Amino acid sequence: MKIAVVNTQVPFVRGGAEQLAEWLVDRLCEHGHRAELVRLPFWVAPPQTVLEHALAAHFTRITGVDRVIALKFPSYYVPHDDKILWVLHQHRPAYELWRNEFQHELPDTIEGRYVRRTIIDADGRLLRDARRVYVISNVIARRMSAFNGVEPTVLYPPLGDEASYYCEDPSSYLFFPSRVAPIKRQDLAVRAMRYVSADVRLVIAGSGDMERVSKLAADHDVRERVELLAGWMPERRKLDLLARCLGVLFPPFDEDYGYVTLESFFASKPVITCTDSGGPVELVEHGVSGWVTEPDPRSIAEAIDRLAADRNRARRMGAAGLERVRALNINWDHIVAELAA
Repeated sequence: MKIAVVNTQVPFVRGGAEQLAEWLVDRLCEHGHRAELVRLPFWVAPPQTVLEHALAAHFTRITGVDRVIALKFPSYYVPHDDKILWVLHQHRPAYELWRNEFQHELPDTIEGRYVRRTIIDADGRLLRDARRVYVISNVIARRMSAFNGVEPTVLYPPLGDEASYYCEDPSSYLFFPSRVAPIKRQDLAVRAMRYVSADVRLVIAGSGDMERVSKLAADHDVRERVELLAGWMPERRKLDLLARCLGVLFPPFDEDYGYVTLESFFASKPVITCTDSGGPVELVEHGVSGWVTEPDPRSIAEAIDRLAADRNRARRMGAAGLERVRALNINWDHIVAELAA
């Protein structure tokens, strides 16, 4: 088939969703299809801009292709007679982040409430235009069911190059790779280090407001125990840090999926996450492949101390994480078979 993979793109922003769209195009081509990526520009401020981009997507006609596979909001508003959705994100500020401390894109004003209601109503109608609706986690599936009355199928996304991940003997640090933002909760990780008894460090890596994290580490007197690696990191360096870490700390708030968890398991490393972290909780088995703790510094510190106290157990938990990924059938052959059927 000739397939258009449609995604949205905020200029100069690149994360897991953008990588996933490119990987999907590559894998479709490897399986004999002709596929291309169509990027729709998208901004979130001011709030009315979101509706303008949604309307533009709805009036975008993609011709000369057999199928459209749409990913992030509002790319799934693009009309086509043979449209499959694999939803990576809805517009979260209109849903579980409404009136939440972690978002400031959609204020609780007359305009904000209008934009929110319009998005939820439009999702409820336009999601049904697709032949099939898949989502990347049960987090999104529950949201769609509750707000939009749609019951999608969960299809967990794989990594782009699983063979590049490897494992070495654990060193004395926890690794936290992620975009640096309040919703990723680097702050929570730094505060936890105040209560860690074991002789371990925390390495935080990512792009964003690392100065704020540095100040917090100084304020909590843990600067010597927290290493900050700001900005873009070469892939080889990230893989090396993953391979040699004791485990991965990833405590975001209500993540839709969280590639960090999958990357950790392919490196055979256990993951510490939180009960309200969303997607990672679906993959991490508490006490088996990692720890699912309450989202407070002392609980996280206790999990870190447990991990550091028994490195053989840490190795076994990392191996269990890799087994978990394989048991869930998270691979590209499965993805292409579903989306191109």
